[in-house]
Amino acid sequence: MKKLKLILAIILFFSIGIVKGQTSGEIIVPLSNPGTRSVIDVDIRKGSISVVGTSRNDVKIVYKAMEKKKSKSEEKDGLKRISSGAIDLQASESNNRVSIGSDSWNSGIDLIIEIPSNADLKVETYNSGDIEVENVEGEVVAENYNGKITLLNISGSAVASTYNGAITVTLNKVTADTPMSFNTYNGKVDITLPAGTKGNLKLKSARGDIYSGFDMQVIESAPVEKKNESNGVYKVYLDDWTRATINGGGPDITMKNSNGDIYIRTK
Repeated sequence: MKKLKLILAIILFFSIGIVKGQTSGEIIVPLSNPGTRSVIDVDIRKGSISVVGTSRNDVKIVYKAMEKKKSKSEEKDGLKRISSGAIDLQASESNNRVSIGSDSWNSGIDLIIEIPSNADLKVETYNSGDIEVENVEGEVVAENYNGKITLLNISGSAVASTYNGAITVTLNKVTADTPMSFNTYNGKVDITLPAGTKGNLKLKSARGDIYSGFDMQVIESAPVEKKNESNGVYKVYLDDWTRATINGGGPDITMKNSNGDIYIRTK
């Protein structure tokens, strides 16, 4: 009996759920210590991720395969095309740390995940999907490449980075002395912070404007001098970042955009 329990424990450690061949369904992942802070890591190659903080004491994953576009040609070199809507998804848990992932670049998957609200969260997708997170009380890190990022009703800290897509973030509370950053190349950056937030802002928009609802103290940038000791070349350049403080200053808050505006709102 003891050997059987040990085997079951090892299986639980390595994998709560492995999905192959199914196109939709759900997985319930129990936590080792329900009611205490958890860490959730979601990493897929293709598809959308939606995460909602709730009062539940486990993690619920609802998955669905993305619909594939019909090919113009059903034949190639005299062979008929055979497509599969199967998906590859794995979920594992150990000591309140849950890992959810799919390594498939071909078969996309959309995830709707319910987690305990008191969790630290990292979510990442690369193609054909957006990231949405709501009602999480902890540290949220979101990374995308071709899609937008929306983080709403976050109490803690946030880091968001994408290449093609807007970033929209609303923070109800901000963890003191914690740096945050928000970066995109194409799309607006729209950040809402509590009125009492303290921070040192570092802002840049190459082809856009910066708008703020805060009373900021803008810091003028002096020319930077550099000399290359090896060849004696002396350079002077101006830093094109806008630096400012809000509410007397605090941790660094960086916002960078190449093709779009930056909005800093207060609530």
